Amino acid sequence: MSYIKPIGAVATLVALASLTYSHFIQADISFAQKPVRAPVSSPTLNPINEVEFGSIIYTLGDKSKFTQMALDTEVQMDVTGTINRVKLEQSFTNPSNDWVEGVYVFPLPTDSAVDHLTMYVGNKTIEGQIKERKEAKKIYDKAKKAGKKASLVEQQRPNIFTTKVANIGPGETIKIAIEYQQAVKLDHDKFSIRFPMTIGERYIPGKPISTPKNTLGTARNTHRVKDASKITPSISSNVHRPVSIAINLKAGFNTSSINASYHDINIINIDKLTKHITLDNTKGNNQADRDFELAWQANNSLTPELALFTQQKGNDHYLMLMATPPADKVFKQSNTPRELIFVIDSSGSMLGSSMLQASKALVQAINRLNPTDRFNIIDFDSGFDPLFDSAMPAINMNKKHGVRFANALSADGGTEPLEAIKYAFDSRESSADNYLRQIIFLTDGQVGNEDEIFRVVRQNIDEDRLFTIGIGSAPNSHLMTTLSEYGKGTYTFIGNIDEVETKMLELFDKLESPAMTNININFPMDINAEQALGSISDLYKGEVITAVYKLNAIPSKLSISGDTANGVFTKDIDISANNNTTGIDVLWARRKIEQMMHQYRAQNRRIDRDKVQADITNIALEHHLVSKFTSLVAVDITPSKPSNQATTTQVVANKVKAAKTATNAQLWMMLGLALILLSVVTRSRKTS
Repeated sequence: MSYIKPIGAVATLVALASLTYSHFIQADISFAQKPVRAPVSSPTLNPINEVEFGSIIYTLGDKSKFTQMALDTEVQMDVTGTINRVKLEQSFTNPSNDWVEGVYVFPLPTDSAVDHLTMYVGNKTIEGQIKERKEAKKIYDKAKKAGKKASLVEQQRPNIFTTKVANIGPGETIKIAIEYQQAVKLDHDKFSIRFPMTIGERYIPGKPISTPKNTLGTARNTHRVKDASKITPSISSNVHRPVSIAINLKAGFNTSSINASYHDINIINIDKLTKHITLDNTKGNNQADRDFELAWQANNSLTPELALFTQQKGNDHYLMLMATPPADKVFKQSNTPRELIFVIDSSGSMLGSSMLQASKALVQAINRLNPTDRFNIIDFDSGFDPLFDSAMPAINMNKKHGVRFANALSADGGTEPLEAIKYAFDSRESSADNYLRQIIFLTDGQVGNEDEIFRVVRQNIDEDRLFTIGIGSAPNSHLMTTLSEYGKGTYTFIGNIDEVETKMLELFDKLESPAMTNININFPMDINAEQALGSISDLYKGEVITAVYKLNAIPSKLSISGDTANGVFTKDIDISANNNTTGIDVLWARRKIEQMMHQYRAQNRRIDRDKVQADITNIALEHHLVSKFTSLVAVDITPSKPSNQATTTQVVANKVKAAKTATNAQLWMMLGLALILLSVVTRSRKTS
């Protein structure tokens, strides 16, 4: 036929254009932020055959070559009972011929108490010192200018930190070790720890404002996110970001099961109570592209109802308590009618597996509702779209509308949850007083305006309860955890679609059971007890009462009380002198700072904020902790860089978070190959 040849030619041209566009997209994604290059006297040529594995060469505007800095990460965890001590070693290798400054923005657990920094330069070991943030920055900048090796660790968010390493010579490797501490989580008789390994691409709302010229972030600061350039590191699917994880687990009891939710692991029995656990790198799952989670359980007969530890440091005493109330007495299922408002994220960052998980979770929740309940769904991306104007009875007809709405959700647009959350509060009717009102927020949380969202929830939550569900391989745990605390609810993390049913059933148990409220830990009259978080949140079925105190002395006993649907629950506890441990003071200080940061955000006057800031700074300095207002800095006193050599600053890219969908570049590549195949087939038909 006469039209075959034109189709073949057009197909070939379109295919080539598609492949070219695909290559362009990949380059743009991989190197979204180009480092600013200073003129240097040393040669800039870096031959490809000299590049080490894990590096990437790319071309700058002046046609010179630059190599992506290599980064290896080793993680050592030591879990003893309910405390996890972590050492994170980051090795920065400079494969270029220039002197460089490496800048790496990375995640840590939201509750991590970062208290140590060590810099290894050759045979030297330099210990970091805690300083006020501005002072630490001045010390680092002065050392950098003087050609000295230096490192600076700053907190951008409670779960986002920045490491800067100055004056890494050509071909040189500098190792930075950061240490932190966190409490082991206990929920539904399951102990667990989480280690985040990459930062998802954040949506930054607002109008651009002044941004430093030497910023390394991929987004400009805005009037709504004034530090956007500090929390938006480059991400790439092409960089090699290997991670090695080793864990010594001393649970304190014989474990019935140990598993990693999203990774393959090897387990070696050291003795009856100690396990050595490592990532199984033989299966190629050692890339820092998703959160690592380890969970373990005791035999049912061994599951502890009480874990209590004490510590003395100087004249101060510390106590950590974890107690499990009997579920059959406290959390009997309630027939109280509920009003459930589902706020679900369908923005572009939810594309693929995350959207499937969220839709499936939402359908399960809708099908579980009773006819006496009411519900509504609010879908948001760049805007928001409610299913109903206000909550409607959960009768079959309305539930079918809800299921169709959930199944039709598609991911695109920006991540603007603020107006959707406001609508959830504004749609509260006077008749809602007769219902237990529960808001369920499903999202990957990839936003930069956390404080703005916290403020709206804090001001409007009233008697509502807010439950958050983090979806995807690397959700924003700082956002999700803090919102659930403000809303006296819980945070559920779903990192794999296979977990939706199990974890949603656990959440349903909490939603459908009355909480234990007004919980108090009562000490003898002569004990002065300062609780880190100020108060204890409502407790739901499967959860554990957790509290950390600073005391003037360790008492011989205490009591727990709380309100339940069946009256007041009380429990007396004897304290043994054999429960001494270390690290509770660090956990207390970290949680105290977290509580005071809530106060800091709530202040409207500058003078009040400054007072809270001073108190936070004092606690952080006393306990050697990184915070919003304090940083760790380490400096080698010996200059290493020649004074006539300039320093190039280079951002270290994060691995793009794992997803089960093709990137845009991959889709264009597939389209291009399909069109080439079509061209070949049509030409063959004409020839025959």
